[in-house]
Amino acid sequence: MKNEIERITHLEIQLAHLQRQYDVLNDVVTEQALLLDRVNKRIAKWEQTVDRIKHATEPTADPLNEKPPHY
Repeated sequence: MKNEIERITHLEIQLAHLQRQYDVLNDVVTEQALLLDRVNKRIAKWEQTVDRIKHATEPTADPLNEKPPHY
């Protein structure tokens, strides 16, 4: 009987450790997901800024479609 109680106690201790590890890992995964979302939003904002700058600096007309100056 004592051996069974010791085994059950040992299993309960192991389960408690595993539950704690699960909680810690869950916190890490949640934090990483939030960080990834922030990084993705920042990258999207940078892409919009680059597109805006690109469109502002590029010529609006295609130089190949323009008439030469002597026409």
